[in-house]
Amino acid sequence: MTIRRLKLTDLPRVMRIERDSFAEVGYSTTTFLGHLLRDRRHSLVAEDAQGDVVGYALVRMNLGWLGMRKGGITSIAVDPRRRRSGIGRALMVGALEQLAEHGAEEADLEVEANNRAAQSLYEAFGFRQSRLLPHYYGPDRDGIKMIADLKCGVRVRVRSAAGADRAGDG
Repeated sequence: MTIRRLKLTDLPRVMRIERDSFAEVGYSTTTFLGHLLRDRRHSLVAEDAQGDVVGYALVRMNLGWLGMRKGGITSIAVDPRRRRSGIGRALMVGALEQLAEHGAEEADLEVEANNRAAQSLYEAFGFRQSRLLPHYYGPDRDGIKMIADLKCGVRVRVRSAAGADRAGDG
């Protein structure tokens, strides 16, 4: 498996993974393209040995207004047929390395409150729950904002996050 920068030619496969992972709450192609056009240079795909895109991480880098450089993971997903094989974990490593290399001191993301698998994956990378986001994913579907301190570099806790990448959430 290879983690590489996302190219616009990857968009059809990435959008299929987006739909398979998030269904009606997933981004439209237009919204996804808007995110890419704002900051494509940090977003990544996972490519298998046959060259097929099997996952993606939509990553953003923001310059903080108060002097802190922030970044985040807008969306991360793995092809449902390829989950539980370390792809989500590899994408998280790549995404956080991208942010750290570009000077981000903090990273954030949102996750559905009932998606414990995704939360476990993020916690393995040092993310902690910051606040509840009522109805973030629609009626009666709360989200959780999670934040990680990147000033000390990307840290992955030793405990296993096996199976966490099946969540396809981000």
